[in-house]
Amino acid sequence: MTEDTRKPIIPTNILWREEGGKTVLFNEADGEPYLLNETGSRIWELCHEGITVDEILRLLPEEFDGDRAAIETEALALLQELADKKLLELQAS
Repeated sequence: MTEDTRKPIIPTNILWREEGGKTVLFNEADGEPYLLNETGSRIWELCHEGITVDEILRLLPEEFDGDRAAIETEALALLQELADKKLLELQAS
């Protein structure tokens, strides 16, 4: 896998709150809520830290049990889904 140096950036029109270990995202532009589970919530937290996608993919398998490749694949898919839904932007470094 090549290094992914893109940085997740959360647009200013995205609101969120934590509820019982989960995170609810709300896009002011379309009014649609989006619910993240515990793993998704951790990815969302990491997006606030100004780190790259590659760094997120390296940290998650250290925090969650499971197959490293599967965790990385699912995390990357979630980041892309959030970007597709305009809940975050993946900016080139």
